[in-house]
Amino acid sequence: MSAESPEFEAMTDAWLLPPGAVMKYLVAVLCVAGFLVAHGGGPSAAETVSGFAADRVVSPSGEQLSPSGSAGQGGPFSGGQVVVAGKELLRDGRPWIPHAFYQIAFEVAPADLARADHKFWTTAYQHYTPKEYQGMHEAGADSVRLQISQAAADPTSPKFDKAFLDKALDAVRAARQAGLTVIVSIQDESHVPGDKPIDLPDNGTRRVWQEIAPQFANDQGVLYELLNEPRLKPNPLDWQQWAQAMNATIQTVRLAGARNVVIADGLDIGQVIDGAPMLADSQVAYASHPYALNGSDQTRGAWDAKFGTFVQHAPVIITEWGSGAYYCDTNTPESTVKFINYLQEHRVGLVIGTWDWAPGGFGSYRWDFPNGKLSKFSGLACRQNGYGSGEVVRTWYKTGVPANSPE
Repeated sequence: MSAESPEFEAMTDAWLLPPGAVMKYLVAVLCVAGFLVAHGGGPSAAETVSGFAADRVVSPSGEQLSPSGSAGQGGPFSGGQVVVAGKELLRDGRPWIPHAFYQIAFEVAPADLARADHKFWTTAYQHYTPKEYQGMHEAGADSVRLQISQAAADPTSPKFDKAFLDKALDAVRAARQAGLTVIVSIQDESHVPGDKPIDLPDNGTRRVWQEIAPQFANDQGVLYELLNEPRLKPNPLDWQQWAQAMNATIQTVRLAGARNVVIADGLDIGQVIDGAPMLADSQVAYASHPYALNGSDQTRGAWDAKFGTFVQHAPVIITEWGSGAYYCDTNTPESTVKFINYLQEHRVGLVIGTWDWAPGGFGSYRWDFPNGKLSKFSGLACRQNGYGSGEVVRTWYKTGVPANSPE
């Protein structure tokens, strides 16, 4: 989330097989099984397909799991394993539309908290508790996106903080134990006024992945979002630079022994993925942050242009979004309902912001953290405390069916 924008200051899988899609589903299962076998990490294709026929799940490690993904009483959670199969994401072998929460607790380096633009970064960090992940699970989420400060995780940075990094990595493990798939995202915004984030993954980003990637190399329930919100504009030259930087960072992850799915954010502060070249790895998902910055951004045409058309080429996740955050008008509630239905139609997952958000009036799913109040549209207007998409998104997460009204 870009705090530099001027406007800033102001476990249910819902994918249903359509008619005639059974063969496509089986092909997807065979694709993921083939990938796992080729990488030495799973059962044969026949075993995997027969596993589904018997209503059981076989993890990429070859372990038989219950349908819920549990490893058994008292054992560590080993479900929630994700791979890319063609243009789809599969979680434990099944087509997956992520339903996730965005967590900001580890987004700002401790060295920057006192100078950060808002105190809620400190609130999120100081009040973090692993119990939050059970709350996310109970709210219908199957995943969480955890942003980690690049400055605090780069061992050569003057802001490097080993205790902070260890705490963040323990949070990933706690989220996995709670049954969630985790997206680890590297974030270079200090949120200190005047500081400029990097435009693309750099050597510092790659040093961070050298630290983090091996930690979860044997757990494909952790996805690696290479860098939050690259800032270049979406033109041919900048897309070329983007591809070079992303491919170099993917190579760093792979050389660290990690075969986890990686996620590449689009350009223009992460908004636009349409037009991106395909990266040189089969296990890549692509991301957009299609925040509305004006009225036209709340329309289907804008969603098509930012990410919707790109789903014809590769899996896409909205790894960060909030309704009424940077722009809000009387159409925002209805647009939110249409947006959620658009995601369902295009089988695009969502990371909704934000779980541990303190201020009201920013359109966050929850606000007043650590009390954690759910936002809503009914009876409220733009910028009022409690205004936001909470009730609409909760309906989708809890039932798998998008709401048909913002009320």
